[in-house]
Amino acid sequence: MDIQYLLLLQNLREATGGVLNGAFELITKLGEASVVTLLVAFVYWCVDKREGIFLMLTFYYNRVINGFLKITACVYRPWIRDARVLPVPEAMADATGYSFPSGHSANATSFFGGLAINKKYPKIFRGVMAALVLLVGFSRNYLGVHTPQDVIVSIVLAIVLLFAFRRLLDWVDQNPEKDWIVLLAGAALCILLVVYASLKGYPIDYDAAGEVIVDPAKMSIDSFKNAGMGLGFIVGWFLERRFIKFETDGKWYFRVLRYAVCIAVYELLKTYAAPLITGAIAGGVGKAVEQFVLILYITAGAPVIIKLLGIVQKRAE
Repeated sequence: MDIQYLLLLQNLREATGGVLNGAFELITKLGEASVVTLLVAFVYWCVDKREGIFLMLTFYYNRVINGFLKITACVYRPWIRDARVLPVPEAMADATGYSFPSGHSANATSFFGGLAINKKYPKIFRGVMAALVLLVGFSRNYLGVHTPQDVIVSIVLAIVLLFAFRRLLDWVDQNPEKDWIVLLAGAALCILLVVYASLKGYPIDYDAAGEVIVDPAKMSIDSFKNAGMGLGFIVGWFLERRFIKFETDGKWYFRVLRYAVCIAVYELLKTYAAPLITGAIAGGVGKAVEQFVLILYITAGAPVIIKLLGIVQKRAE
C-alpha cells in the first residue's frame, strides 16, 4: 500500500512534467536541521526566550529519539525496497541512511508544530504553521524519499513530545530548584544513545554493485551527532538558566542586530572551529563534540553576547 501510494505520486510527477518538483524541493528544505536551527535560534534570541527553549527542547530531543528509532527499526529507503520507486534526484542528496522515521518531518513538526499549538498567536498564523508541517511531510512522499508511515509516525511522535515537553517546562517553572534533574535525565538519554549506537548490531546488505546499502558506521555517526545536539542544548539551557539569564526585550533594530551578530559568530564556529574539532577527534566522537559545541553556543554562548549587546543598547537609549 505504501509503495503504491509513492508510485501514484511518481506518476503524477511524470504526468505533469515535474512542474511541482521545484516547489516541493523548496518546501522540504524547511525540515532540514540546519534551517530549523536558524529559525529556532531567532525565536530564542530575539522573540521569546521561553518559547525558544520549548521549541529547542522538542527539536533537539526529537532528534535524539528519532535516532533511537532509526537504528532500531533499520528500515531501508523506498527505492531500495522497490526498484520501481524513482525519487526526484535532487532530493536524494539528503535522503541517506535509514528511512523510518522521517527526520525532516520530525524537525518541521518540532518547530512549526510548536508554534501552531501556542494559543497566544493569531489563528491564521497557527493555521499556516500547521499547514507547513503537513506540507513538509507530504513533500517527503511527493519527492519519493519517504513512505507515508515514515512521515505519519514522525509527526505523531513530535506532537506527543510537544505536549509532554510543554508540561515538563511548566513543572520546572514551578520547581526551579529541580532543574538539575532535567539536566541529568537529558544528558543520560544522550549518553544512552551513544552507547546503544556503538554496541548494537546493524543489517549488512549489498546492492547490485556489491556496495553496502546502508553503512553502519555512518548511522552510528549520525546518532553521535544527534546525541551531541541534545547534550549541547541541555547543558546550555542549564547554564543560561542558572548563571546567564539574558532577556529578549529591546527595540526591533537591536533585535535584528543581535541576531546578525550571533549568527555571524555561529557561522564562524561552524566554518572554522567545527573542522578543527572533527580533524582532531576522529569518528562519531568528533561529530558529537562538534555538535555539542555548536548547540552549546546557541543556548549559552550567544546569550552572553546578547547581554553584552544589551549594555550597548541601554547606553544608546
